[in-house]
Amino acid sequence: MHYGHMWSHCVDCSNRFSETTLTLSPLRRCIQFWSQEVIEQLIQGNKPVPPKMAAKTKVVVLDGGSGFSLVEAGHKEIEKDPLWSALLVKTQPQAIVDLHKQFYRSGADIVVTATYQASIEGYVKKFGMTQSEAADVVTEGINLAKQARHQMQSESGRKCWVAGSVGPYGATLCDMSEYHGKYAEKMTSQELTEWHSRRLAAIVKGQPDILAVETIPVVKEAEAILESLKSFPESRAWVSFQCKDEAHTGHGEKLSDAIRTSLQSDNVIAVGVNCTNANYITPLLKSLSHLDIKVPILVKPNKGGLSGEAPATTSLDEKAPEWIQHGATWLGGCCYYGPRDIASLRHFLDSQPELELSGPTL
Repeated sequence: MHYGHMWSHCVDCSNRFSETTLTLSPLRRCIQFWSQEVIEQLIQGNKPVPPKMAAKTKVVVLDGGSGFSLVEAGHKEIEKDPLWSALLVKTQPQAIVDLHKQFYRSGADIVVTATYQASIEGYVKKFGMTQSEAADVVTEGINLAKQARHQMQSESGRKCWVAGSVGPYGATLCDMSEYHGKYAEKMTSQELTEWHSRRLAAIVKGQPDILAVETIPVVKEAEAILESLKSFPESRAWVSFQCKDEAHTGHGEKLSDAIRTSLQSDNVIAVGVNCTNANYITPLLKSLSHLDIKVPILVKPNKGGLSGEAPATTSLDEKAPEWIQHGATWLGGCCYYGPRDIASLRHFLDSQPELELSGPTL
């Protein structure tokens, strides 16, 4: 609508009229451009007060899947290693820095560290190091992302952020357990809390901007991680769940219940879904519509096929408007979505005048 000119002519069509001779005829032809409130004021002979411009929706761009991007770049040695991408934190740290920089260059505001499948036990077993040395390697995973962030901010002048990845215990089992969470049935809440606390201490030591508690398949584990976070009251975190269908976590709880539980923590400043088939994202977002969620909702889908479901064929930028419509404002990708996908997403979002891409408020 163009309120500044509407009293002399409608810039959306060819109708011209004066303030004193306004008739209903041109009004009908301009009705598609004006709100009902404005139209009623015009018919009554009152000059309407232009409404305030609607606030733009703030959107944050997240990165894509680190592990599969590294495999695509030629690092096939990580494919069957229990440490997954965290292996390269120790063996080829520059490869990790380079990938983080790729995602930043592609337009990601936040890059997630390669500590998703890192574990103190895993490094000890793989390299014969002490637990203290292993913890230092976990911390180094944060430092590598911060190094990439520093280089990119110096290069582009664009502010960037680092999220320290906190993956599920099941990921370290290297048997796809993060897609069903059944291991939590055999562990006590205290055991899960103690395991996560040791790794969390090493991640927090690296001082990431935010913690990415991601790919959590079961509410019991989310509760254990949130309990661990009480030891780090200054740390802010997002919590995102892995989901097996259009409404449930990998373990089978309702996503809405899982999100409600996560929002009870003062540490949590964003919630959502990740490493979930892109075909499920819209229904999952709809399943949260009854919740009064005051923090950003994030989505980082995968392309599917990881646990037997049909692969998604859509691109992130194709689905982004739909996801934003249903409440998601932090958007990125997970497995099989790489830097090119994030670049395409960023390009699309940048082209939408109703969106504001200025990074997260942390």
